[in-house]
Amino acid sequence: MSGGVDSAVAALLLKEWGWKVTGVTLRLWSDPRSRDFRTCCLPEAEERAKATARKIGVPHLIVDAQQEFYEAVVQYFVEEYAAGRTPNPCCKCNARFRLAFMLHLAESLGASKVATGHYARMVGEPLCLARALDLSKDQSYVLAEVDPSILRQCVFPVGSLTKPQVRTMAREAGLESADSAESQEICFIPDNDYRRFLRERIGELPGEIVDTEGRVVGFHRGTYNFTVGQRRGVGIAKGRPLYVVDIDARARRVVVGERSSALVGRIELEDIVWHRSPRQELLKVQVRSTGEAVPAKLSADGKTILLLEAAVGVAPGQTAVVYENGLVCLAGTICSTSRWEGSTESTTLPVVRGPVI
Repeated sequence: MSGGVDSAVAALLLKEWGWKVTGVTLRLWSDPRSRDFRTCCLPEAEERAKATARKIGVPHLIVDAQQEFYEAVVQYFVEEYAAGRTPNPCCKCNARFRLAFMLHLAESLGASKVATGHYARMVGEPLCLARALDLSKDQSYVLAEVDPSILRQCVFPVGSLTKPQVRTMAREAGLESADSAESQEICFIPDNDYRRFLRERIGELPGEIVDTEGRVVGFHRGTYNFTVGQRRGVGIAKGRPLYVVDIDARARRVVVGERSSALVGRIELEDIVWHRSPRQELLKVQVRSTGEAVPAKLSADGKTILLLEAAVGVAPGQTAVVYENGLVCLAGTICSTSRWEGSTESTTLPVVRGPVI
């Protein structure tokens, strides 16, 4: 229970369905330099979670997981940016720490399941991760790198509801979190100034900004201030939009170019997590937590994604999730990309079967 409305209603529904519920709030490490208290990981949120549990009539625990979270998520976040990549901390938190930690805690309490307020569903037999019914709130993307064996022990009570329905339920139940604000920032950087956060840990590492021909067009104070696909805030005035098309952290070099140079047609993955084998050749891939999924094909081993439409902002370090009719097939970390070279509609790849799951 984060102190937000989604986990509050998840607990409320489980209680109404007859489950024996224990509310748990994880106390996570948060940047002490940030003083914006709107995040889900600070004392005010803990108090809301405690009040919600009391209102619903379930026991509530606060578990200190600051060290585990820092080592699994915060350090990873800094190391990835230092290497010139763009990590998604929410995806990695769920996959590397949160759900496995909660499942272990559940087992120690004698509980059989872990429930969260994520907008996602587990459907079919065997159970498979699927998009929420409310696609505008769908969070299957940030869960897709979690081992399927862990997800099958999870319950997502709000995955079949819309956000307005969830807020209405909370208001009718008199829950304090009914009108709580949406949390958009990185939870461990409450003021959302991640560039300051990284600068304090990596230091200033100035270098060149060059165009795609290698000509120096500007200078920067650290490659971690940029992400591949970025257009705003590049700091180069050329009379036309320029995009970040490559980052070389070792050489301290940022490469910028026109939009055509930022278009991606091929994605390579590492650390792949299989959920189910696709039944058809044409699939969809989502490469950011926000944004539309793009039609795609998949190689036989799942390591190569061939986009059928050009995409911008496909950054190494981010998570790519492959869907088939709303069901998650696999997820992995983007390790490299290739430029869009025109239509790939007729390009053939071996039909994917994947592992037997």
